[in-house]
Amino acid sequence: MERAICTSRYEALYVSNKTIYIVLQTNDALSDADPGRTPTNTIATRDAQGLINYYEEAEPAMERLWREKLGKYLYDHVVKQDMAREGITERWKPDMVLLINFPANYSLWVHKKGSPHDPRKDHYLHGEPLSYAILSSMKLEPGSPSKHLSRRQKTSLAPSPKASAAARDVLMKFARTNTPGSLALAVPSYPENPNVPAVNGSDAEDSYIAREALCIQRARCCWEIIKEGFIRRDGEGSAPSPRKPRVRRSTRHMVQDDDGWGDGDAEPPAPVGEHAWGVLGWTLTLFERDEAAVERSQQVRYSPLLLSQIPPSRAERSARWDVDIPLDVAFYALQQQGEARRSLGVRLLALLINLGSTTLLDFPMFLNAVSMRVSDLSVDALSYLLSTLPVTRAVAQFKVRLCKHTFGGGPTGSANGRPKPQARAKAQPRRRVRTEVTGASANAGSTSQDASVATQDTGATAVASVARKFPVISGSDVLELLARPNPSDSVAAAQTICLKGELVVSYALLQELAAGGDRDQKWNEIAHDGSLRTAVQEAFDPEAISKVDTEGRDYVRKRRDAILAVLSLWQL
Repeated sequence: MERAICTSRYEALYVSNKTIYIVLQTNDALSDADPGRTPTNTIATRDAQGLINYYEEAEPAMERLWREKLGKYLYDHVVKQDMAREGITERWKPDMVLLINFPANYSLWVHKKGSPHDPRKDHYLHGEPLSYAILSSMKLEPGSPSKHLSRRQKTSLAPSPKASAAARDVLMKFARTNTPGSLALAVPSYPENPNVPAVNGSDAEDSYIAREALCIQRARCCWEIIKEGFIRRDGEGSAPSPRKPRVRRSTRHMVQDDDGWGDGDAEPPAPVGEHAWGVLGWTLTLFERDEAAVERSQQVRYSPLLLSQIPPSRAERSARWDVDIPLDVAFYALQQQGEARRSLGVRLLALLINLGSTTLLDFPMFLNAVSMRVSDLSVDALSYLLSTLPVTRAVAQFKVRLCKHTFGGGPTGSANGRPKPQARAKAQPRRRVRTEVTGASANAGSTSQDASVATQDTGATAVASVARKFPVISGSDVLELLARPNPSDSVAAAQTICLKGELVVSYALLQELAAGGDRDQKWNEIAHDGSLRTAVQEAFDPEAISKVDTEGRDYVRKRRDAILAVLSLWQL
């Protein structure tokens, strides 16, 4: 044996057959281990199911294997650097490096769990005072292996992009072959009672993977899982993912103490992380399958699982109303470049619209929140959204309400005709009188000022419904909204033209889908006597809009021609 290097903390020795021994000093002062950190559950008792869950000291062969791996790491990252710093030449490249002993007060244990005949076995090096570390060692300077091993542990255990893609594929297959409710048990959601505190798991977990997995359990809802910084790829730190410059955001994002960022000068995390889009798609698949199952049960189409991702109201049996986070996710997706990501925003908004067609969600507040975000969209993004939403009664009803709300809703518009949504301040929940308690709404009871609960008779049994009954909008109201002056600003004018076109088409669709007694007779009159055609021609007159370039006039002209073509079909 020949000494390679000796420091105050360790000694490295050359041994025959290209082997190096590393001997650590056994002084307690040089170790960060706590003598009291050894496991206490060391008796192999069985629980009620006959399973075991205990620790025992690792067998000598496994301990030697660990000392070989740690010795190789210490030699590569500590010993070689110290030798180079001292000007010592490496005699040979060792085939094996053996750590002769663990740091003081460290010991290797095996955790046995499960069947006593064939238990699962996980080995842990115990002693580090802050947590049960998988790989930990005494503090050596310079080049502390505690820091190196910690980094290596996290990156080596993080899933690779290929593994992440395979996991998403498995999740999608689960979503197609299992009920949404069974899978949703693994997804965090808000409690039905807002006064019940959330239950967090213990921090004293056995491994890095266990501690990382607990972040899902500690999340309040699924939107926190997909937020930027929650999901990371192999080798990533906590730096934000690259993304396009942030669009103008409202003041409600300035302070979010619960999310860990409260400085108004700091940019908040994006609603969807760079690597979280696949998780968002899987979550939406669960919601869509959930609402399809509800529709098959003769109810209005909506997702109770999506409802559980919206905070409950403090007032008993009041409709839920705080949809800011899911709407932020939807509109952030709409502003992405790729079609795949933008379509996720459309799918989420369609789910929220279906939920808004029930009395379980406060529709006026939902409509106001959407209207404010729509005003921030570009004309291309707005056209994309309105054209890709599903062609359903619920969506058509929502579009008509959105247009009416954006144009002001009253008999007169603003001074310049620009869409003027209401203020975006978050209102406090209000207790509302419930007209009828239904089984479907027992989990999140609700009514709204403009809604009532309908009841459907199916045979001898009355099936309670949470379908919202909207106030009537007549054909005369449509003519009045079309007559509102268009803004002089080119961008605002393009938005208004887009919404006016959607107003006409969506209202016509509602009339086509309505039962005979529910159709508006005034609409049939104005569609055939020329009143509607005249209103469309005047509303979509490109020459009447000032400060609009040639491209803008072409856009207005195309929208007008498309509406008039559809109008010709209605008159047949």
